[in-house]
Amino acid sequence: MKKSYFETIIGTIIIFFSIIFLFVFFRSNSSDYISESYKLKAQFLKVGGIVVGNDVKLSGVKIGTVSDVSLNNDYFAVIEFYINNKIKIPENSTIMVNSEGILGNKYLSIIPGDKDNLKLKPNHEIKNVMDYESIEDQVSKIIFLATQ
Repeated sequence: MKKSYFETIIGTIIIFFSIIFLFVFFRSNSSDYISESYKLKAQFLKVGGIVVGNDVKLSGVKIGTVSDVSLNNDYFAVIEFYINNKIKIPENSTIMVNSEGILGNKYLSIIPGDKDNLKLKPNHEIKNVMDYESIEDQVSKIIFLATQ
């Protein structure tokens, strides 16, 4: 009889902590990030594996998150992302797809333009893009340069 009471108490404790864990997890992932940010977009020829939830970084510091990846009618990859309201991006900035290493996660990297230039407004598009270059693309460039 004591054994079944012990198992019931342990089961109740496990369920209690599981519910607390799920509550904390959903609360931390569903923050009001969208209300504290503005949306921008960019069109790429190749995005190299960018997915929803990837980071947007400026000088290596996370300033936003990718919210949507889709194709337009001209078969360009359109990436929409949110940027923190405190960060104002100049219009002449460049955006590119980077990797955190050979097998690392992909992220969008923004190279800021002239700080005296006009700032991008919500729902505007960054026009200066650098498409993703895979390792194969980079190696083929090196081989091509070596053969000339």
